[in-house]
Amino acid sequence: MIPFLKVALTNLFSKPSTVKYPYVPVEAKPRYRGRIAYDGDKCVNCGMCVKVCSPGAINRIYKDTEDGQDITYEFDHTSCTFCGMCQDFCDEGAITLTTDYHMVATDPEDLIVRGVCHKVNPKGNISCNTDLCVYCTLCAKKCPSGAITVDRAAKTWTVNIGKCTKCGACIKTCPKKAVYFAEPKPQVVVCGDDCVYCTLCAKKCPEEAITVDRAAKTWSFDASKCVQCGKCVAACPKKTLSFADGE
Repeated sequence: MIPFLKVALTNLFSKPSTVKYPYVPVEAKPRYRGRIAYDGDKCVNCGMCVKVCSPGAINRIYKDTEDGQDITYEFDHTSCTFCGMCQDFCDEGAITLTTDYHMVATDPEDLIVRGVCHKVNPKGNISCNTDLCVYCTLCAKKCPSGAITVDRAAKTWTVNIGKCTKCGACIKTCPKKAVYFAEPKPQVVVCGDDCVYCTLCAKKCPEEAITVDRAAKTWSFDASKCVQCGKCVAACPKKTLSFADGE
């Protein structure tokens, strides 16, 4: 009994081994990886965080707007392993793992962090000024969707427009500033040498932008009237009509 009494008296006059949490705030240890914070103003929607997230805890929801898209990012803490890969691969600093460890909830919705990135669609498509390009491949390495292919030996640079998300990561990483968004050029209809002046293209044009004179064998096009519907191209029996970049 005496040994227990000695321990009791010692504890009575000693500081407690525990803390009065949650009544007294307790700071997390340095470099603790807790609740994710997302800054949509910094995000460029490159998608790299989604690509490197091994548990698939990041989801994107797209909504079209007049000038671009609103992309809602969802970070599901019920699946997240807090590895920090999303933070490490985010070049813009839009994702950070905070020291907030207060993640006890009865509703799974309370463990989902959401944020919106508004992306204005840039005019034109990604292009490269090959006079400046040194084919270093940095743009291809930084492209999160694998849309750019660079062959250093052959000195060729190509982009798959279908894969490109227009995030601009390639533009930022180019040391020669050779990569840029090319302004789209107006499309015009051109006629090749195989034309037989059948006038079908002119008849199919809803805006009368094409004039054909069978006797004089002349074909003319008024770009100011053309709506680029493509009906003339589809109607040409010789497949000699096509769209081309205008001036």
